[in-house]
Amino acid sequence: MGTRLQAGFARTDITPDLGCLLLGYPDPDRRAESVRDRLNANALYLEQNSVRAVILSLDVCIVDDVEVESIRQGIYDRTGIPSDHITVCAIQTHSGPCTIDCWGWSEKDKPYIDRFVERSIEAAVTATQSPIPVTVGIGTAQSDVGVNRREVLENHEVALGVNPWGPYDPEMTLLRFEGKDGPLVSLIHYGAHPTVFSSDNRAVSRDWPGVMTDRVEHLTGAPAFFVNGAVGDIAPRTNSYRAVGDGEMALMEVGTRAGMDAMRAYRSIKTFRDLPLSIITGGIPMPYRPLPPLEEAEREFALAKSEKDEPGKGMCEYKHWEAVIHAHKTEPLPGKTYPQVITALGPIAFVPFPGEPFAEIVLRLRQYSPFQHTLCASTSCGSYGYFVTRDSLHRGGYEVWVAKAFGAYILAENIDDVLVEENLALLRNLHDL
Repeated sequence: MGTRLQAGFARTDITPDLGCLLLGYPDPDRRAESVRDRLNANALYLEQNSVRAVILSLDVCIVDDVEVESIRQGIYDRTGIPSDHITVCAIQTHSGPCTIDCWGWSEKDKPYIDRFVERSIEAAVTATQSPIPVTVGIGTAQSDVGVNRREVLENHEVALGVNPWGPYDPEMTLLRFEGKDGPLVSLIHYGAHPTVFSSDNRAVSRDWPGVMTDRVEHLTGAPAFFVNGAVGDIAPRTNSYRAVGDGEMALMEVGTRAGMDAMRAYRSIKTFRDLPLSIITGGIPMPYRPLPPLEEAEREFALAKSEKDEPGKGMCEYKHWEAVIHAHKTEPLPGKTYPQVITALGPIAFVPFPGEPFAEIVLRLRQYSPFQHTLCASTSCGSYGYFVTRDSLHRGGYEVWVAKAFGAYILAENIDDVLVEENLALLRNLHDL
């Protein structure tokens, strides 16, 4: 008979210094002038028999591949936990420091990055030091915190706004890890962009997830942290009826609603179980589209020169077409492979996505998954941009276009099918272990 599930939790402060550039909007002068709420690295450590795992949730927008590997390696060096058993999630707040290089949007704040990586490792190491036996309660609630943001305009184009008939994931899940003396920590899972604070904001903040988790912590007397779900085409639902909110009042609207939904999920838990821990890893191929013809790239590059210093689209178009021209001088790349790690606790499976999947992708995967609770985590274990559906390519829009900000190559048009198929194969293999 196996040993009981053990868990540990730790938190470190990763708040940047005032004056740092904030990530999320194409504004080169958006510097932090205050701190509304502090940013954290939250580490959940899980252990059972010989299986050890860490789920790390970081209150930043995105963590680049290089930093993911640095964090994993640092945790392995100090704990012996295999690096491919470590899930590194970012909550996607657009009011945190610059942690990625993204053409037209940001360059990494390198001094902050070094401190951020070390504090993230520290949280995970501390979480491993005093684990306790736990049982797990699973609660769910229907939530309207999110709304589809791909608004179809009167001229039939797609803009960032509100699409009330578009798909979103209405399920909020709360996992309560319970020790003999009460709750150790709550993990809250839901999918929506933390963009209540717009580009006008100059305050460091966790956005609406911060209001939610602070409220849950106050009411339960135990730590709570957030893992973002289907975020790609989902905005926070505010009364401003836009893809972004209009300030503090909107923040409290969304955060309070989310906190109420999380507490409904928390209070719905009636049973706690000693769940088995298991992990599966594997490479997921992510094919590229063929490069555009060189003649087209040279033509577009010439057109983009006049706006190459403009933040956002101007700079992005220039750097993208420049990269395409350079890529034509080397052997074409068919794609890349994403090193996936899926962590399961009984009927629960955590499925990281190294980017921002559209809601439909997550809903499809959950529909066919053999696990009762398939919790897909956006912007986790890497940064490959948006994962759009094939249906969205015809209409275009921001999420389709912005693929140019990440390199010369763009993911294949059927990337949604690839991600569903490949993750389903791993989920079924894990379920059958």
